[in-house]
Amino acid sequence: MNLTLRHVPHFPHFGPLLGATDFITTLRLRQVTFNAELRADIQQAGDRYGLPAALIASVLADEHVRLDGADRVQDKVMRLSLRLPNAGSKLLNFVERLCGRSVDTFSLGHSQMKPVTLAALGRLGYLEIPADRIERRRLLLDNRQAPVLVAACLRATADYWQAGGVNIESRPEVLGTLYSLGLKGPCGVHPHPQANGRGGAIAAHTCWLEERQMFSAVGTLAVLDHPAAEKIPNE
Repeated sequence: MNLTLRHVPHFPHFGPLLGATDFITTLRLRQVTFNAELRADIQQAGDRYGLPAALIASVLADEHVRLDGADRVQDKVMRLSLRLPNAGSKLLNFVERLCGRSVDTFSLGHSQMKPVTLAALGRLGYLEIPADRIERRRLLLDNRQAPVLVAACLRATADYWQAGGVNIESRPEVLGTLYSLGLKGPCGVHPHPQANGRGGAIAAHTCWLEERQMFSAVGTLAVLDHPAAEKIPNE
């Protein structure tokens, strides 16, 4: 895949939203690929929640390229705690003392979703979630569930704004922005929501996937394997 400047004019609606950092992000997003199982999961999540599979894939890709060293350490520690039922709680207590905050404030898994967000989606009826705290963490860390978590959050966001009289379902740049900010965003529901650069990059990548027919009409992601690709693993 050649990542060149000639792709930018394909996104006239989102180009003005992209600063230099966000433009680089759009190039990195194009290098992210998904294995066959995750491609199928993305399709099913899109069908289930009535959302473009390309948007779900773009949010997952965005979360993936933004992972830093601390995020990866958190992920490994949380996964390890689930494998050590006897010592897991002691490990998490140590981590909380070290970090100065509860592990329930960590963003987990491919969806980079916090437990409090998961709980809200369950309370609103968008997901069935376990009552047990540990099982909720297990759900967040289950890579196969990440597309469903992202789709549920996007659907809840679109519905929340629609209930306030503002339709953002066809605004991937706004949905992409709100995914990391919360249902309401910093200003609450208002008639003229604006995207940030991150949302613009997500929307641009969504268009890029759709323009190249990497998804079918029902949301199936085409194969995107190439040597330079940065793959999201399934394990």
